[in-house]
Amino acid sequence: MKPKRPRILYIEKPTDVGGSVISLYELVRGLDTSLYEPIVLFYGPNPYREQFRTLGVKVITLSEQPQPATPPPSSQRDIAASLGRYSNRLVTGYRAAKQVYLLARCEWPLAKRVARLIEDETIDLVHDNNSLHQDAVIAARMTRVPQVCHVRTLYQFSCVERYLARSVNTFIYISSAVERSCRNMGIPADGGQVVHNPIDVEVFGQADGVSELRAEFGLADQDRLISNVGRLDWWKGHDDFLRAMAEVTRSLPNTKALIVGTADSMPRNQAYYQGLGQLVTELGLSNRVIFTGFRTDIPRIMAASDVVVHSASKPEPFGRVIVEAMAAGRPIVATAAGGVLDIVEDQVTGLLVPPRNAAVMAQAIQRLLNNREEAGLIGQRAQQDARERFSVERHVTAIQDIYQKVLV
Repeated sequence: MKPKRPRILYIEKPTDVGGSVISLYELVRGLDTSLYEPIVLFYGPNPYREQFRTLGVKVITLSEQPQPATPPPSSQRDIAASLGRYSNRLVTGYRAAKQVYLLARCEWPLAKRVARLIEDETIDLVHDNNSLHQDAVIAARMTRVPQVCHVRTLYQFSCVERYLARSVNTFIYISSAVERSCRNMGIPADGGQVVHNPIDVEVFGQADGVSELRAEFGLADQDRLISNVGRLDWWKGHDDFLRAMAEVTRSLPNTKALIVGTADSMPRNQAYYQGLGQLVTELGLSNRVIFTGFRTDIPRIMAASDVVVHSASKPEPFGRVIVEAMAAGRPIVATAAGGVLDIVEDQVTGLLVPPRNAAVMAQAIQRLLNNREEAGLIGQRAQQDARERFSVERHVTAIQDIYQKVLV
């Protein structure tokens, strides 16, 4: 008889399509299924479920109704901060009480459901794919199943999360910035390792249909295209990008920009999106900036771009779109903070600029547009670097090595 393959339960809690589920898909797609049997658990409806089923992977959905959202740590901090004028003791007490309430009210019932599923599916290893989810950690602990936690954010763990982190066998960090953040929260140096997110470099290196895409957006042959790809989150710095574009178009009037992505339903992001539209009008960019909305043809957009800009105003945990641009051989301008520093070597594989500095961003864009030979060389080096450091194969090998150590 063949030995039983360890069954790995991948837990994907968010119900939108973001970098975490895309990275998980690439991992599962490349997994050696002669060694491991993957099962993917979604907490609610997710457009990526069919992608996993196409791979022949068992997919379980905890509920066809979206799960009630636990307020993110940032929101909890905002609420607590608003009480700061009374006393630090009150703030600390509020936070602790809030966390305990959420644990009892939201996390514990979910943990019991996940624990039953772990037992029913005879799971050997739990892989929490998107940061530390309290219910997932508790479920693995209840069933005495080893667990791996994939940390993809830079937020600070709550006191409850720091306590539960002791039950995690290994942490996987998507960048050195995320690793430093977790160490500062007390996770020991030997408690995890950095494994960068995977990119299907072949897909981004062989995109076609560029002329059709340029025609779709009404671009003339002489137009230069700058793209900014990513969710319209309030901290992504699209406002800085628009101000930089206003400066660029003064000297290079044949420059156009694509802003690719959508804002989620959070009021802050909806207000941010509306503000961007107003800023476009104020800056006189209405005929030069196109909001494309959500697109599935990102490789084609990258291939059609002369420069790709990553404009985040706060540290980015990783920066997936940067690697995608690199894999497409596009020169990148990116803000120098967080996980971006793991990806881009300044002046070699891209140009790094300070966050929240539209003037310097504009200068970097102009430099690449005015020096095509330099831009081409940077793009070539970036593409080679992406192939060597961010391939799916490299990522899968690193993750399977972690599984082997944990299961042994």
